[in-house]
Amino acid sequence: MPFDSTLSLLLRGYTWLPRVRGGHDGSGPASTRLLGKPVRVLHGTDAVAFFYDERHARREGALPGPVLDTLFGRGAVHTLDGAEHRARKALFLSWLTEPRAVRALAARVTEEFRREFGRLPGREVVLFDACALVLARAVRDWAGLPGYDDAGTERLARDCVAMVDGFATPGPRHLRARRARSRQEALLRRAVVAAREGRAEASGPPRTPFEAVVAHRGPDGGLLDPATAAVELLNIVRPTVAITWFATFAAHAMRDGAALRRRLAEDEPAGSATSFAHEVRRFYPFVPFVGALATDGLTVGGEQVPPGTMLLLDVYGQNHDPAL
Repeated sequence: MPFDSTLSLLLRGYTWLPRVRGGHDGSGPASTRLLGKPVRVLHGTDAVAFFYDERHARREGALPGPVLDTLFGRGAVHTLDGAEHRARKALFLSWLTEPRAVRALAARVTEEFRREFGRLPGREVVLFDACALVLARAVRDWAGLPGYDDAGTERLARDCVAMVDGFATPGPRHLRARRARSRQEALLRRAVVAAREGRAEASGPPRTPFEAVVAHRGPDGGLLDPATAAVELLNIVRPTVAITWFATFAAHAMRDGAALRRRLAEDEPAGSATSFAHEVRRFYPFVPFVGALATDGLTVGGEQVPPGTMLLLDVYGQNHDPAL
């Protein structure tokens, strides 16, 4: 039986799972234990497709409580399976991948960046903090969040940063993340209730993500309860503000590259900016791994895996493996 490597995870962070794989003998998937529970590590050319196949992995019960109470929220789409998951996910994809909606959000972000940085020539600015506020303003307006004035939006930016910063960290940062989520969930829950009380039955399609979440119905035909609706609104807003990390990583990648900056400004050759964005995401992955639970009768690399075994997709190792 493999040793429990929870302490190693806390000490090594992003390099933990690659080290687990590095110590593996090569027969079947690498294995370890985390918080006393068995783990199998997914890595390789087919690992991502395998992990996201609902026949292999289930989400319900996979995320620990501290992560739900800070990063994703109780009842979030990340915790669902089957028809309920597909219906909730479709709500997100209709706004977050539809080209016109994406262009509208990008235009908001561009406008806010120019507003914030156009008035700063000759002044020092903390890029991370400024980006968080820019993205919070943009997603507030794009998503149609009611009740957020400038001060409330600054609080929203700080709270979203706190949720991401503290979700996997013990101590004061984790407590700050919990308080931030509770505060923003309460504000959005009240906004959902007020929106439902203040309007008649919708006469047309929703015009904003806020309206879409307020009106969303699950497979059973029922509306989301206000608490879950607030959670899912935060699951649009928080990840948008979290792009702050990628914006800062992009600046880090460009800090010594005058030629690269010129190429990106001119987008020459065509597509350079998109390629650069993907490379930033690859080199600076947002999480070290993602997890789910094995379904009944699952076989991984020729090994029969007991149901409920934690499956970890090695995001950092996958993104930095020269063979891939």
